[in-house]
Amino acid sequence: MKRNKRNEFRKQDRKTIAEYILDNKKIVMPLILVVAVIATVGIAINANKRTGEDVASTESSATEASSGFVIPEQDLELNAYEDVNQLMSTYFNAYANGDMDTIKSIYVGLDESEELKLQQVSNYIDSFTTIDTYTKPGPVDGTYVAYVYTEVKFNDYENSVPGLQTMYVCTNDDGSLYINGDVVEDDIANYISAISLQDDVVDLNNSVAAQYNEMVSGDENLSAFLDALSGNITVEVGEALAANEASSGASDEAATDASTEEASAEDAATEEASVQTVTTTIIRAIDVVNIRSSDSETADKLGKTEAGQEFTQVEALPNGWSKIEYNGDYAYVKTEFFEVVSEETTEVETTEEATEETTEETTEETAEEETTEEETTEETTEETIEEETTEESETTVDGTATGKMQVSDAIKLRKSQSTDSEALTTIYKYDIVDVIEQYANGWAKVKYNGETGYIKREFLMSGDN
Repeated sequence: MKRNKRNEFRKQDRKTIAEYILDNKKIVMPLILVVAVIATVGIAINANKRTGEDVASTESSATEASSGFVIPEQDLELNAYEDVNQLMSTYFNAYANGDMDTIKSIYVGLDESEELKLQQVSNYIDSFTTIDTYTKPGPVDGTYVAYVYTEVKFNDYENSVPGLQTMYVCTNDDGSLYINGDVVEDDIANYISAISLQDDVVDLNNSVAAQYNEMVSGDENLSAFLDALSGNITVEVGEALAANEASSGASDEAATDASTEEASAEDAATEEASVQTVTTTIIRAIDVVNIRSSDSETADKLGKTEAGQEFTQVEALPNGWSKIEYNGDYAYVKTEFFEVVSEETTEVETTEEATEETTEETTEETAEEETTEEETTEETTEETIEEETTEESETTVDGTATGKMQVSDAIKLRKSQSTDSEALTTIYKYDIVDVIEQYANGWAKVKYNGETGYIKREFLMSGDN
């Protein structure tokens, strides 16, 4: 009986790891150490919560999917290849020191947001006290699938925290090794998935999971520290990305202004001033509640309120959440746990030109956060249309394109065609999505990193841009 249960859990582990890797074609996962630790550990933890239904069919599908390469039955090797060990040592030591030049020289596929995350996390790391590399042979000669066990010492925590990350290692033409974080070929991703289903890899994941869980459950300070660290990193990376985009936008705007100065002066002379009423609401927490990154109970926790703590309420959303100002950015809390302290109304003079420019430059996320009365009316009308329209009545717009396209800005991938729908993930500026259909109501159905959902059509552009 016990043996059957262990076998069932092991099958569940295999299913979960396979789904995770197949949904993340970028196999390297060293974006944020804490996230990597929790994500890797979470694979093993969540596996034991799954039911055993369809396990056999899932294992069969995984084997068939990897048929492009022969899957070797070879045990994990610990620190068996000196050049692979040296690559991982170089990477993690550079990570701890915030040495992005070294990281970019040995890591292929690092985009701007991932680079910022690594850089921000490095500020909290003292050192990696342990770096052990377990390897399996890769799909072609000169490649390895590496499972790197680390113990990291943070600046503000006395003990080292365990983690496990998956790396795909390849060989350059000159014989040097590099970390391939840009794996997109299905055959290779399926191969790594199949390798990761083997018993010794599953056991390694479970072992690290157990070690991590034991630390967290036995130390409340560690749990609080990791929660706070995750929240801080989310805010800091968001601010850095916003600053980079603002800097880029300012440069473009300056160039445009220089070439159209005369025309702008003429337009300014004909501007019509208008007055906009702005209401500032202060709310006070009546209990200790979580502060989250979006209006969902599954969103990342940025921190917690204290009873009596006051915040500026940007907007009271109809779904029971409030958008507030928090640490120089925006966050969300449940409205029911707050009371209104004061409301102050002021009049702000705006111009017709400024209003038009603001409308053009607003992204999807900003539109959700700073909605005018006119935009609210449009969204309400859109929601009414969506409620009255079934999936079967959706029609593809004639002449619209499908296939690989880029997005023009950072946007949310939504579960359904509504800005109030659950956000599945974030698609960053210039990322590639696979457009399945485009609809007359302004939405497009796309696939991104294994997730299928909806985005606004206005953010799609040619992949050549």
